[in-house]
Amino acid sequence: MSLELVVSRRRRTAARARWLRRAGVLAVVMLVCTPFIAAAKPRHDPTPARSSAAAAGAVYGGVTPQEYGLMVEVNRSGRRIVRMATGLALDCTSGQDISVPDGWTKIPVSKNGRFSARFGPVTQPDDDGTSVELEGSVAGKFNKSRTSVAGTWTFKVIFHDAAGAVRDTCDSGTVNWRAKQ
Repeated sequence: MSLELVVSRRRRTAARARWLRRAGVLAVVMLVCTPFIAAAKPRHDPTPARSSAAAAGAVYGGVTPQEYGLMVEVNRSGRRIVRMATGLALDCTSGQDISVPDGWTKIPVSKNGRFSARFGPVTQPDDDGTSVELEGSVAGKFNKSRTSVAGTWTFKVIFHDAAGAVRDTCDSGTVNWRAKQ
């Protein structure tokens, strides 16, 4: 076997392992984060619901710099984002890195193609006295021909102990993203 073939196989294996680790962490965090839903409109929703076929318009897709898939669905008129979703890698002050699903629904789009939404900080108390504080935002703009969309996405989680002191802070930073039809 040539050296190039061995290196190529190792890279593919390493890439698959990274993907599987992220998928596993994403699945676990998705189960944990399901109750963290903000009720304001536009709505932040880590697990966006399916949209009806009647609302179907254009769908845009892409991959974030963090190597997660990104989906943006707009209604027929293009004036509302029906839903958008991605995964985000969060760097924590404790040194641990986590991945979370994140999603938004019902975001209005202006005539010039701009949109933005934010939520939080929202505090979710736990039964043991600890709490989790969440906040996030998304913003972007469609191009003139409405064939692509680009923007930024942020998500931050702060873990507090029972006394209210900060135990850990996990932040995605600003993730620049792009999607096309």
